[in-house]
Amino acid sequence: MDIALLLESILPKARIRARLIDVVSYASDAGFYYLRPKAVVQPVSVEEIKQLFAFSHQHQVPLTFRTAGTSLSGQSITDGILVDLSQYWNKVQVEQEGAQVRVQPGVIGAIVNAHLRPYMRKIGPDPASINSAMMGGILSNNASGMCCGVSKNSYHTTRYISFVLPNGQCYTTEKQIDYLRFSEECPELYLTLQQIKQQIRN
Repeated sequence: MDIALLLESILPKARIRARLIDVVSYASDAGFYYLRPKAVVQPVSVEEIKQLFAFSHQHQVPLTFRTAGTSLSGQSITDGILVDLSQYWNKVQVEQEGAQVRVQPGVIGAIVNAHLRPYMRKIGPDPASINSAMMGGILSNNASGMCCGVSKNSYHTTRYISFVLPNGQCYTTEKQIDYLRFSEECPELYLTLQQIKQQIRN
């Protein structure tokens, strides 16, 4: 099965990387793990990500999402399809005079701080790799850093998050209606998360 050829039904050829030199260059991260992806893709929209999830289900090929790829633990590599969000997902929008900032996963942490500097603000987490780490990895790893302690880590300073599930459903924690939608459209996942939440509280 030529994965790259099949992927051309979703993405233009220019945003599919399947040459040996390309997949080898993405086969490792900052750690010592090595998995060579079947292809590296660069979606530019949520719609394309939904299509990639559908492709993953149809062809039984896993997706792994990656931004800067500086992980030490192997979670940003795969022998399936690597979804690179480092190129087209770098918007930053400062809100409420710097009290809040809206970011996409492919923007570097230090760039976010540069946008906040005129307001005498910065994001909470300050990992040592902030000059290269992108927000997708910072948030998904719950990055903290030497200065932020526990109270200013990623989890405690993230107010809202928008996400796409593997079934193609999109939600945002910013809209109350999405909480109800999530419980109705994904009841198993919703109940599991509720049980984990209660277990942690107990």
